[in-house]
Amino acid sequence: MDTSDQYYRAIKKIKEASDSSNKAYLTSSKLANMLGLSQQSASRIIIDLEKLGYITRTVSKRGQLLTITEKGLDLLYTEFAELSRILSIKSNIVMTGIVVPGMGEGKYYISRKQYIIQFQEKLGIIPYLGTLNIKVDPSSIPELRKLRGFTGIHIEGFRTEDRTFGSVKAFRCKTNGVPSFLIMPERTVYTDVVEIISDKYLRNELNLKDGDEVTIEVTA
Repeated sequence: MDTSDQYYRAIKKIKEASDSSNKAYLTSSKLANMLGLSQQSASRIIIDLEKLGYITRTVSKRGQLLTITEKGLDLLYTEFAELSRILSIKSNIVMTGIVVPGMGEGKYYISRKQYIIQFQEKLGIIPYLGTLNIKVDPSSIPELRKLRGFTGIHIEGFRTEDRTFGSVKAFRCKTNGVPSFLIMPERTVYTDVVEIISDKYLRNELNLKDGDEVTIEVTA
C-alpha cells in the first residue's frame, strides 16, 4: 500500500471516529489498531497528515484531539466523486444560500475573451458579464464539499502578458429554477461563496436583491 492510500485510510478512520465537527480524540495506538498498523507507523502518519494540512492536532488533559481540515475533507469527497464516476452514479446536489454583493471580480474574469470562447463552446452560452454571488447556508456546506470533489466541465486557464488566469470547472445547475452554471476554480479555494453565471442577468430575471434566499440544484 502506498503512502497516499495510507493517508486516505487514516483520514477515513478519523472521520468515522469523529463528531459532527470532524473532531476525534484518538491516540496513535488506537488509530494503529483501527488501521492494522504498528503504533510507530500510526504516529508517523498523524505527523505527516498534520504537516500536509489534512488535520490539526492539539494535546490536552483529555488526550490528543485530531481535527480534519477542509483539505482533509476534500480528500474524502474527491474519492466519493471518483467512485460515483466509475459506478456511473449521478449526484443531485441541492444547496441554499443568500445573495451577497460581489467585488466586481466576476465581471472582470468572465469578460476575458479566452474564457468567453470556451463558455460558448463548452457550455453553449455567452454569459452575462457578471456573476451572481451566493453565500451558502451552513447547513448546505456538506453539499458544497461534495461538489468540490467532482471534475465538472473543464474551462482551461491561460496566460496574458500581465497575469495568469486559472482553470475553472463549471456545473450545470438551476438557480431558483432557472438554467445556469455554477463555476469554481479548479484549484480549491475554501470559501462559502459560490458564483453563478447565465446568459441572463439573474438578479433581474429572478427579481433578486442582496439577502434574498436562493436554491441551487446541481446534477454532478
